[in-house]
Amino acid sequence: MNQSIMIVDDEPAIRESLEGLFEDEMYRVSSAPSGEEAVARFRKQSVDCVLLDIWMPGIDGLETMLRLHQIDHDLPVIIMSGHATIDTAVSATRQGAYDFVEKPFASEKLLVLVRNALEKRKLLRENYELKDDVQQQTRHKLLGESQPIQAVRQLIQRIAVSDTPVLILGEHGTGKAVAARMLHVQSKRKDKPFIDMNLASIPESQLDSEIFGHEKGAFPGALHAQHGRFERAHGGSLFFDEISDMSLSTQAKILRAMQERRIQRLGNPIRIPANVRIMGATSQSPEKLLKMGELREDFYYRLNVITIHMPPLRERLEDLPILIRTLAYEQAQLLGGEAVQFDDEKMMVAMQNYPWLGNLRELRNYIERCHILHAGQSLTIQTMPSLDMNMPKLQHAPARSDEHYSDASFSDARKAFERHYLLQHLNNNDWNISQTAVKIGMERTQLHRKIKSFALTQTESDG
Repeated sequence: MNQSIMIVDDEPAIRESLEGLFEDEMYRVSSAPSGEEAVARFRKQSVDCVLLDIWMPGIDGLETMLRLHQIDHDLPVIIMSGHATIDTAVSATRQGAYDFVEKPFASEKLLVLVRNALEKRKLLRENYELKDDVQQQTRHKLLGESQPIQAVRQLIQRIAVSDTPVLILGEHGTGKAVAARMLHVQSKRKDKPFIDMNLASIPESQLDSEIFGHEKGAFPGALHAQHGRFERAHGGSLFFDEISDMSLSTQAKILRAMQERRIQRLGNPIRIPANVRIMGATSQSPEKLLKMGELREDFYYRLNVITIHMPPLRERLEDLPILIRTLAYEQAQLLGGEAVQFDDEKMMVAMQNYPWLGNLRELRNYIERCHILHAGQSLTIQTMPSLDMNMPKLQHAPARSDEHYSDASFSDARKAFERHYLLQHLNNNDWNISQTAVKIGMERTQLHRKIKSFALTQTESDG
């Protein structure tokens, strides 16, 4: 199919001239007289490249580009202006424009510019597809042969044939989303959509709109109708990650949708069919959430027909060698170069003794770090990067004798370590919550909850 271009300019003569130029080159061409109309059309039918006038009535070119990039971050936008200044050109490129051209145009130069922009977009898409293919091999499989992970795979196989709701429990980074996708792929719904919704990444004020959709004008800023995740998942599966980040009112609406198999867009009284298998996950104790009033009992019991418990990495350490080899290969495919080799016995012992509080997510981040620093090398205990991303081997952790923990339960000892670990990283990152969350492989909302749970304060020392 021919590549598509949109021309956005308030001058009809310019739109007509450019339409003719690009149609002669066999592009599919559309046009819009304003930024507002361009955004509205793009929502209905995306294009491969946009030529955008910077000075127009209504929203200007830079604001239009911002809105287009909110829909498609990689869309190449070429800014056009008859009153160009260096400051304007610099501002446009800094804000994401592919390039900047002055009117009147040299036709051949403009054609070359568009060809280059489209070629870059094509390469980006191919790169994304390659990464997706590689990640499909590891991120959509539960790797390992340990008894805990085999038990999870067997349970998934048994329950895949039904449409029963499923609750997946496990710490952050244990593969809850992977289990949900495996369940979908093995089910009779496998040819229909699988929609994965990370609730922690969506502001609470937008949650109902994202889940159920909305009509144009349903609330301030609703400039167009939008399908919600239920509609997009119709006939398939809908996975809610971190249900604890869902308000009680939203839980009630989802419960009703599960019972009636219908949903209601915001601003529309008509109930729409929604034939969806629901899966939910949380890294927290459901019993604790119920006690705290953060989880509705009726929603929990409707969702918790079948429970899958994802084992933490420390309970399946025999899988560590195959996980490391697979992730090393994945990083080589994604980043280029030869895979890092992890053959040193002492190094493997060190990795097996490390707590892996971030589970598979932390392991993946560590293997990526190894590849960036030592691609193609065979690592040893002396050359391997520090397992703790910030501190060398936790060497600054306070000394703890065996007697210190002699009377402590495993749970209490683990909490003590976890508290120290989080405080150490928070202090190392000057209490920048977002940066700390990225460093340790934890969701930002989960880190906030941990800080509150452990009553950590910025004035507290980690030593």
